[in-house]
Amino acid sequence: MSEPQTVQGHLELLYPSEYVKAADLKGRDVTVVIDHLQWEQLTMAGGKRDRKVTLSMLDAKGAKRLGKRWVIGKTVLRQIAAALGGETDVGKWPGKSVTLFPTTCRGSTGSQVDCIRVRVKTDPRATEISEEMAAEPAPRPAFVDEAEVESK
Repeated sequence: MSEPQTVQGHLELLYPSEYVKAADLKGRDVTVVIDHLQWEQLTMAGGKRDRKVTLSMLDAKGAKRLGKRWVIGKTVLRQIAAALGGETDVGKWPGKSVTLFPTTCRGSTGSQVDCIRVRVKTDPRATEISEEMAAEPAPRPAFVDEAEVESK
């Protein structure tokens, strides 16, 4: 039987994802450059499939594409438009900077959940991007059932 591995870090970061979560921001504002928006077919909690807009991002200098995309809804789309001076044509957003910040909001069940929102004014000093946000998503670790291994 193998030694148990100690688990550390934010609970939301224990399971790799290809999408940015509030925990990826590490409690800080982060300024990014919009690369592009696209539609993606996602499998939601409970197995329901849904079509959502995702936003691909570059670092604050616009030099490096971030590995994770951000799933965004209408509220965030409106916040981005406001941050970009009221520009509602999403085709004009690539190359523009926005500042993300972690906060809480009301989830679909009415409870408070961690979320990411957009500041109306871009913060040019908020350039530090966490490794989790910048890196390509890690593959999900394979589940090993210790009882199954021992029985073989």
